[in-house]
Amino acid sequence: MRIIPSYDKFFEFLREYQNMVILVMHSQADLDAVGSAIALTHLIRVINPNLIIRTLEPELSTLGEKLLDISNFQFDPIKIDQVTPPSLLILLDTNNIDSNLIASKNQFVIIDHHIRTVLEVEVTFDFQLETFRATAEIIASLYYHAKVSLTPQIIKSLLAGIVFDTRRFLYADRELFDCVNFLLRNNSDAYSETLNLFSSSRSYSEKLACIRAAQRMKRHQINDKILLFSYVSSFEAAAARSLIFLGGDIAIVIANRKQETRISFRTTQNFPKETGLSLGRDIIPNLIDRFGGTGGGHDSAAGYNSALLEIRSIKKYLFHLFETKLE
Repeated sequence: MRIIPSYDKFFEFLREYQNMVILVMHSQADLDAVGSAIALTHLIRVINPNLIIRTLEPELSTLGEKLLDISNFQFDPIKIDQVTPPSLLILLDTNNIDSNLIASKNQFVIIDHHIRTVLEVEVTFDFQLETFRATAEIIASLYYHAKVSLTPQIIKSLLAGIVFDTRRFLYADRELFDCVNFLLRNNSDAYSETLNLFSSSRSYSEKLACIRAAQRMKRHQINDKILLFSYVSSFEAAAARSLIFLGGDIAIVIANRKQETRISFRTTQNFPKETGLSLGRDIIPNLIDRFGGTGGGHDSAAGYNSALLEIRSIKKYLFHLFETKLE
């Protein structure tokens, strides 16, 4: 299994910590984020049973909510205006820190596998580990090094995150399978049981969003690469994946809802190797510099959130940005 730097110091820090711990996930938290939060909550309670652990305003995806249900687990939510320093904020599966959380007496820990970003605050423990395939893999490694027993609930939560973020092991390597072997060592049935999460068909609303994205799609040619652009009101990530299945090399889908703009980016698996372009490294930082907001991701999948943007303006900017990067 992959090594986590300073994990022993992190465990010692948790044993001695006395204030509130708050877990922070990204909006529309997916199986990797939710599974990691479930498992980390249990791990912290084993290390230090006296700690109060809460979750910041959890906004979960449909699969994230389903994982909570089958795990018979409940988060203890807290609103952002209720966070009072000093608190320990642990960012899971995200490396974006809300400016409202930045206070001199708060401490931060980041546990994330996306492309590393430069942080505006001092971080007590920085586990931005790009070599890991999922945040759930990082949490599983913490269990391994802490020698904490795995319950069936924790095994399924971590497996769900790994299976989801690797697209059923499409993005896997030997170390990841070492991790899966560790999880399944004493519960070989957990994998097939976890797959039940993925067996149900997509909801009517999700299917409709994908269809509408295809109907509204605009094609833009850059050299030999096909960029497909569209917009929906929800399920932008699913819609972006569907445009890749249709034949796009790059898919961009915007969702404007209430006072927020959400953009999901996807490319084919080979696109980053063929072009040297990384969505998380080369596209998202430019969006943040130009429009503010937050975002992050991998080489072939990324997301961006901001205050409400006009679709035509962002479309024009993104077409130009990809043209510049690819030409």
